[in-house]
This record gives sequence, structure tokens and C-alpha cells, in this order.
Amino acid sequence: MVEQQVDYPIGIENFEKIRREGFLYIDKTEYLHKMVRCPGYYLLCRPRRFGKSLFLSTAETFFRGKRELFEGLAISNYDYDWEPSPVLHLNLVDADPANVTEFKNALDNQFAVWEQKFGVSFISPSLSVRFKNIITAAYQRTGKGVVILIDEYDKPLVSHIDNEAQKEEFRNILKPIYSNLKSCDRYIRLAILTGVSRFSRLSIFSDINNLDDISMDSEFAAICGITEEEMLRDCRPGIQRLADYNEFSYDEAVARLKNNYDGYHFARHCPDIYNPFSLLSALRKREIGDYWFATGTPTFLLKSILHKGVNLRKYLNAETDQTTLSSIDSYTDDPIPMLFQTGYLTLKGYDRETGDYKLGVPNREVGRGLFRGLMPLCTGLDYTSSHDFILDSARMLRQGNADGFLTGLQTLLAGVSYELTGTKSEIFFENNLYVIFTMLGFDVQTEYHTSDGRIDVLIRTPKYVYIIELKRDSTPEAALAQINSKHYEYPFRADSRAIVKIGVNFSTATRNLTAWLIDR
Repeated sequence: MVEQQVDYPIGIENFEKIRREGFLYIDKTEYLHKMVRCPGYYLLCRPRRFGKSLFLSTAETFFRGKRELFEGLAISNYDYDWEPSPVLHLNLVDADPANVTEFKNALDNQFAVWEQKFGVSFISPSLSVRFKNIITAAYQRTGKGVVILIDEYDKPLVSHIDNEAQKEEFRNILKPIYSNLKSCDRYIRLAILTGVSRFSRLSIFSDINNLDDISMDSEFAAICGITEEEMLRDCRPGIQRLADYNEFSYDEAVARLKNNYDGYHFARHCPDIYNPFSLLSALRKREIGDYWFATGTPTFLLKSILHKGVNLRKYLNAETDQTTLSSIDSYTDDPIPMLFQTGYLTLKGYDRETGDYKLGVPNREVGRGLFRGLMPLCTGLDYTSSHDFILDSARMLRQGNADGFLTGLQTLLAGVSYELTGTKSEIFFENNLYVIFTMLGFDVQTEYHTSDGRIDVLIRTPKYVYIIELKRDSTPEAALAQINSKHYEYPFRADSRAIVKIGVNFSTATRNLTAWLIDR
């Protein structure tokens, strides 16, 4: 039997190229139909590498009337005249935001192309006026409403979010350009703007009162990314190749893909969504790896979290409302909205009574990358040293050597400088353990609920179940006594793995473990 070969469009964001050259395309044209049916000004925010650029390329191809490329897709089931419309596709990813001068030059070059195409005779010194004249000329030249597509509308702002002065300079350039979406409304058929983040008090859209933000709209929740239904429908050959190459079953391949790349939710009612870049990369390479995080980690954002001196476990599982999640005006005041909008946190639940959303880390890939970035910031170790420690720790826990693991952890904490721990030693201790345990790669849960209490740390390896109780300025005997009195082992009595109960004491004076007891 000849193996079915699938070409995955990794890094390819051009719809026409994908369709003409036979790359896998996950059909999202039903969402485009909804926009065409109800034209307006749409704002869509999603994390990087989630398919926003491809969606805009799909829209551009549709409005250029290239009907043949949509045969067999959802949108081909509807009646259209397929007459081309003028399209202004502004991609700010390509406009280098290193500084204001280079950014203006990039806009100048793009505007010059459009001015020549649509016969704009007067070239204003104002970028905003030039954009307005282009929209007007495109409408007058063709007699059709103009389609405006702006990819990564916020790229200059997000790139300089830790520099207030530069961010303000870019905002002052963009705001009057975007204001044309209101003043030129009679010439515009449809506008779609995509980006990573949403800005409110920066008022970049303050002049536009008809902008429809669909970023947390349930109707458009799966417009980007890949749902499980889409994966099982369109990626079956790739999943089987992954399974065969790694010598595990098809069902196990699906489970591993789900554990590593699924778990995103962008609205109250939203199916599980996979990171498309990571999923397709894993299928092409036939390896479960960390692909999304390899493209960049926001160190400044991680530092801002630690600077707040918060409990990481609680902070990364916070509850907040939709209004808070919709703004990243100042990541230093509250990093949570940016963590959500950039994809490091996602929606995990909704409280009907309070209207608040429960947040959490989407999946294992994001968790590994996030905590890999936090590890050196917490411990002061470079990546190689912390990576070696994690490998050694994981090996010892797999082998049942809890004493060796705790000794290594004690040595690690002893080497952390006072500048890193500061005066909040309890928070430092809890955060370090949370980061380290999560980095181990096993099934690790903190504050695991039982019928009679909460286990501080539960670690499950292939052969062992570790139940760890932590006490501060007390004794390991007291910690172990709590495990026994609360019968924390009861939920695991039917488990074939050996149960290891560990009582640990932490000293706030020395900022380290002082003693532990292990009961097998």
C-alpha cells in the first residue's frame, strides 16, 4: 500500500499558493461567508502563529474573485457574483517597527504602490490623508466598495510595549490612519483587522464607533486554530504517520497531540482548539516537540510577573472578567490580560454567577515553555544548569529516589541569591517548587483535592505516586501526620504504582528545605 503523502503549509500564509500547490488547508471559509453576509468592521485578536494572516489572505483571494480556488470549500455552497472588489491589504508584520522612521518609510512605500494603481494625483505629506485619498480613489476608479485588510494592526505597539515613549509615537501614527475607517465609511465594503492584543485606554480606535470585536465572540471562536473535529477529519494520514514512526497506536498519537497542543478556548462557548503551527509541525516532522515556543519567549513579561511577588500557581489559574481580559494598556499593572491575549493563558471555565472566567495554561507545550523561561528567573541558573537539574530530578523520581531528589532541590535552593528571594521567602519557595515540579514533565498537580483535604503536591510517574505535604517553620513529622490523618492516599489505593508519602519542612529564615520524612 502506498503511503498517502500530505504537504503541511508550515510558515506558508498565502491562500492561493496553498490551494494551487496542494498543501493541506483547514477550511475556515464559513466564517468568511458570515462576514460577507454581514459586512462591517471586524477586529480579530489571536496569539501569534494561529492562522490570522492566512485568513486575511483567504479573504483577499475571495474578494479578488478567484472562484476556482474555492471549489469544494464551504463558501462555494453560497451564491456570489464573484465580481472582484478593490482590496487594500496592509501587512504590518512586514513594516519593520524597529523605529518610527523605518515604520513611516514602510508605510510610504506601500501607499505609493496603491497611489499609482488607483491614480492618486495629489500626494499629501500626511500618511493619514494619503490613506484616505487611496480609499476614495479605489472606490471612484472601480465603482465598488473597498475591502480593507490590516494584518497585525498592533505589531508596532506590541513590539514596544515595554517602552512607553516609543509606543506612544507609534500610536500617534496609527490612530489617524485607522480613523479613516469611519470617515470613509461610504466607500468601504468590509474591513477586517487582526492582531495579537487589544488596546483600550490607548484609544487607538477611539474614532471608530462601529468596530465589531469578535475576539471573544462564541460565533467566531474557531475562526483560527484547528478544532479536534477538524484534526480528526483532515489530519488522519499525518496522525497515522506520527504513530507509525514513533511505534505507538493511532489513539495514543491523538492523546499525545491533544496533551501537547490542544486546550485553547477564546470564548465562553468554544470547542477545544489546537495550536495550528505546533500541530502541523509535529505532523510534518513526526515528532512531539515544542515548536511554538521556539519562535520566542517574552522574558520582559515573565519578569513583570515575578516582580509583582505573587503566588505563581494561583496567578496562572486566576479568575477575572471579560473587560479585564480585553485590555493590555499596561502589562506592568496587570500581566494577566497580556498572558491571555498572547496565548500563555486561556479560558478554562466560566462562572455564571459572577461572570468571571477561570484561566489556566492551555497545554503541555505552553507549560514547558513558560516554566522554562521562569526557571532561570526564579533560581538564577542558566538554561543548561536548570535543564540538567530537571533531567536529574526526573530520573531520580522515575527510579523512586525521592531522597536524592530532595537533596538536589535543597542544594539548588541554597545557591539562589538573596536578591532573587527578597523578603517574601514563602512566595519564593512556593513559586520555585511550582516551577520545578511543573518542569519535571510528569503528571504534576498542586493542591490536588481529595474528599478530606488538599494534597500540596501530587506527582505521578510510571511506577510511583508521590504525595507531598509542605510545612513552613514546622516539622516533617507534622507534615507526614497530616497526610496520614487526612488519608490522602485513599484515592490511589487501586493504583498499581507504589505510593510514596513525603513530609517536608521549609524554613523562612534559611529560605530552604530543612528536613523531610519519606514513608513508603
